[in-house]
Amino acid sequence: MFGGGTLNAPLINYYEHGTFLTLNHAHTALFGAFGLLAIGLVYFCLRFIAGERAPFSERIGLWAFWLYNFGLALWIALNFFPIGWPQLSAVYEHGFAYARSVTFYNETLFWQWMRLPGDVVFAVAALLMALDFIIKLGPLYPAVARRLNVSHLPPYEQPAE
Repeated sequence: MFGGGTLNAPLINYYEHGTFLTLNHAHTALFGAFGLLAIGLVYFCLRFIAGERAPFSERIGLWAFWLYNFGLALWIALNFFPIGWPQLSAVYEHGFAYARSVTFYNETLFWQWMRLPGDVVFAVAALLMALDFIIKLGPLYPAVARRLNVSHLPPYEQPAE
């Protein structure tokens, strides 16, 4: 679905490299394979770093997780595929130089701007995750938490056992 299977065919890969389909594959594969793994590791560490000092809630982190993935799906549906497949067709018909030219990109301006919704959703996820990190690290740094005035944030939820 995300392009890995289409990129592996040598005939397609030869012509496709450097198009928006490469962007599609890189963004989805790298974020899925390494980005989400790193975020999971951070949350694993955050769960145990404060120990018993504060209960742990996954609510904000789960919202961020799903918003990251929704933003990535918007990139695919509204930007990478609508530009990538016509670009691959342009490579076959007119050559790689044309498919990477201003002439080609001027024909896809609408789809280039359609990346913005995914960017906004992805940025909201990043802000939520940063807020969640600050909340979870608050018990370790009470002076910083007081200075940032995070005491007004909702309290930690006790996890169900």
